[in-house]
Amino acid sequence: MAPAAPASAAAKVPAPAGDRARRELNVGYSLLYQQAVGIPKIEWLLMFKQQRPNLLPVTTELLDLYRRLSASLEKLAGQYPALRLDAETMPPVIAETRTAVGMDLAKDIAPLTGASGLPFERQLLLTFYYALDEQRHLVGVMIEREPEPGLKQFLQGIKDELDARRLAIGQLLERQYFRPARGPAPAIRRKPTRP
Repeated sequence: MAPAAPASAAAKVPAPAGDRARRELNVGYSLLYQQAVGIPKIEWLLMFKQQRPNLLPVTTELLDLYRRLSASLEKLAGQYPALRLDAETMPPVIAETRTAVGMDLAKDIAPLTGASGLPFERQLLLTFYYALDEQRHLVGVMIEREPEPGLKQFLQGIKDELDARRLAIGQLLERQYFRPARGPAPAIRRKPTRP
């Protein structure tokens, strides 16, 4: 479960708005917020796909995490006036590239024309796995830079949750979507070198 915003919801906590470090952190908060709002939108794709019983709880819990995260970030933005969720997160060329990647993914898992069965499930889990990996590293960097104790504590809770979700998805992928290795890898034979 995503950690709740710090309990001091009634009190506004000032932070230096013009501070370069805060602006950089706001890029991180904005990116995290964009992803937390955007990822649950794939739920409409999932409604048309049959998922095996082991996958449904994973996707449901992950989408719920992102919904809670977006709500918590909105609440925090109300508490901390210098915390912004609308900062420009990347140059337009990178944003357009990410949009193109997202469109390709949507085609790959589209209800009627995209993958289905195990290939669909594997692609979905890999997508979640790599998103979680990026987000947990983003949050880790933010924790190191965040001077506000309440925000630092919130971020640590989010990082712990992202780490746990990534680990669970990685284990599920290994158990059910990839073939286990059959014994040790063969040794590489090298020709002896002559002196």
